[in-house]
Amino acid sequence: MLEFKNIELKDYEIFKKFTAESDELSCENTFINLIAWQNIYQNMFAVSDGQLFIMSGDRANKIFRLPMGGELEAGLLTLEKSFGKNLSFWIPEGKDFELFRKCRPNYHCAEKADACDYIYLRDDLAELAGKKYHSKRNHISAFSRKHAWRYETISPSNIPQVKLCAEQWYKENAHKADRFMLCEKETVGVILDNLSFLDVKGGAILIDDRVVAFTLGSPISPSAFDIHIEKALSEFSEGYAVINREFAKNELGQYKYINREDDMGIEGLRRAKLSYKPQLLLKKYFCTPEERN
Repeated sequence: MLEFKNIELKDYEIFKKFTAESDELSCENTFINLIAWQNIYQNMFAVSDGQLFIMSGDRANKIFRLPMGGELEAGLLTLEKSFGKNLSFWIPEGKDFELFRKCRPNYHCAEKADACDYIYLRDDLAELAGKKYHSKRNHISAFSRKHAWRYETISPSNIPQVKLCAEQWYKENAHKADRFMLCEKETVGVILDNLSFLDVKGGAILIDDRVVAFTLGSPISPSAFDIHIEKALSEFSEGYAVINREFAKNELGQYKYINREDDMGIEGLRRAKLSYKPQLLLKKYFCTPEERN
């Protein structure tokens, strides 16, 4: 019987072992996302026979990710032995999804609207070359004409300034606060307090030693990097284009892909993400046995 437990910071080393050799592009199983949204989605994990199992939801509505490590069929049998065969799965498209469909042809897999991950080529975001990025280069030029800015890697020396920027951003957006924003705010503090342990990379834009924009992210796999947080103060809104480019250019040279996660069905966010010309919109599927539909 699998024994699931809440995810704690100390468990990062366990998760890291399963992603070290992965070719995953999706942000679904990144440790920071799982622990950040744990209280909302009741994320839990178990390890058995060299495989990692992730479960979300309450007792009546359990949703599983595909097992990580080892043979997929063996992992599915382990889950079915513990919870029965009428299981629900949340799966991003890719080779593991195709293998699942072969292993469990009786499942109905429905694409979840508004859940696609926006995947970009790192070189595109770092260089902003060509006509398709003309407007982005204009934003950066306008920002540069107005401000004498500089880029810095986030490190212990500037974390206090980054925290001040984050505090101001959440104050500016307090009128939009909901449980998701409150979780995100708490996550920023956790990330900054555990930057090195969590293998997080971060970058900041400073004007007169004041952080006015920053971003934080972590590896998904050896080829893909996930952007968890990106903020710019309202007074410096063009800073979004600047921090996006500078972070990709200065910190992410070893990665081929950058995942900027989904748009949550927010039209303005969708337009912003599409404006950076994603290489791929990675679909997600909710899969249930056909007899349950």
